[in-house]
Amino acid sequence: MILQVLKDVTRESHLALERLMPLLDADLAAAEYRRMVQKLFTYHKPLEAMLFSSPGFAEIGLDYAERAKTTRLANDLCALGVSADEVAQMHSCESLPPLADPSHVFGCLYVLEGATLGGQIVTRHLQASLGLTPETGASYFSGYGVRTGPQWKAFCALLTGYAARTGADTDIVDGANATYETLTAWMHVVDVEPTTASGTGSVVRSVLA
Repeated sequence: MILQVLKDVTRESHLALERLMPLLDADLAAAEYRRMVQKLFTYHKPLEAMLFSSPGFAEIGLDYAERAKTTRLANDLCALGVSADEVAQMHSCESLPPLADPSHVFGCLYVLEGATLGGQIVTRHLQASLGLTPETGASYFSGYGVRTGPQWKAFCALLTGYAARTGADTDIVDGANATYETLTAWMHVVDVEPTTASGTGSVVRSVLA
């Protein structure tokens, strides 16, 4: 079954990305959290733009309007003290997974929607450790609230049906792997932290620099 195949094949990539984003650390600092939100925003912004214009995306039949991540991440950055102008000027990731084929799109969305499902655990930790709520900087990780589970199941049903009809498991897995690879590579890139409400900013090094 495609879901188990995806889970097995991407397990190590998933764990590697989690190590780059220690969101569940007991001593998670607000500045480090803001840095991770910035990296997610500057990856999802061009990725979703490419998704929306992809012929492959148009073929999969998924209503993505409520699932879109970019606006949530932008709102989180503003709630965390980054100005709207700074958000608009952030440099976006240029190395993205291939999304022309619907199989690759499904693989990519498996990663994005899986992150939304896992975000429910992160949300509780952010509230406990940093006092953040969906309104104050954690809307991306809060996902669809009480509807996150049903939304994940609906996506999985669509993905499973597509895989059964097409037998395109290899291409779906390739799309998921490419998404993990490009996001992981982007997390390593050295960025300049955005100017906050206090007017300060600094160079933020990648965790492996």
